[in-house]
Amino acid sequence: MTEFGEVESLIVSFPAAGAGSTTFQWLESCAARRGAVYVSMPNADSVDALVSRYWYERTLDEIQQVVDRTRPEHVVLVGHSMGGLSALCLSGDLGSRLARPIGTLLINTPCPDAEGRIPTMSECSDSEIGEILADDGFPEDLISDKEMLSEVSASLRSDAIVADFLAMSVSAISAIGDLHVLATRDDRFIGTSRCAMWRDWTSHEFHLIVEHGGHMLNGTPFATLERTVGSVIASVRGV
Repeated sequence: MTEFGEVESLIVSFPAAGAGSTTFQWLESCAARRGAVYVSMPNADSVDALVSRYWYERTLDEIQQVVDRTRPEHVVLVGHSMGGLSALCLSGDLGSRLARPIGTLLINTPCPDAEGRIPTMSECSDSEIGEILADDGFPEDLISDKEMLSEVSASLRSDAIVADFLAMSVSAISAIGDLHVLATRDDRFIGTSRCAMWRDWTSHEFHLIVEHGGHMLNGTPFATLERTVGSVIASVRGV
């Protein structure tokens, strides 16, 4: 028994590019309803942090510290878009280190092609990024503000460069275990078909849910999000 009581699930999230932790406010609520411990982790902020393995080791250590404090029965990694790539890059080492079942949920995370490439904004101009954001319901007044759009675009391009490297790293993984994937129909940049491609990468069970909503889950029913998390927990509980 710990100060947290009996903890069944530790839920660890990794955000979409440029989103920070706000993209997972719904997940924090979902975790609380289930009595799970919830923590959010950042993606790597540079390719150098990946090449040097600084981000890997720091993140693994931080998750280990939470596990030591809470002693959960299992850990669920939830990654949104590039955050899903982060989760996959960590899942193997994390499972070995923690000696606990690890569940993984990818949300609108693009599957790399045979060359390790994913849909990317790393080479997009400000105007092209503005069009992508508009398609996902980004406020028009912010898109029309050139200074604001330039700032947002620079941040997204920087994150996209890191995501491109993560995708190459994921494509080199020899075997990916059970996967749960949530894809939203109105995410035109990633696309549900790109999310469905994960089926060919998994070595065990693959679960795909396609639901309404945009890339940032605007319009996606909370009940679907909660049910999806529940299915991952149920799956990992049976390991």
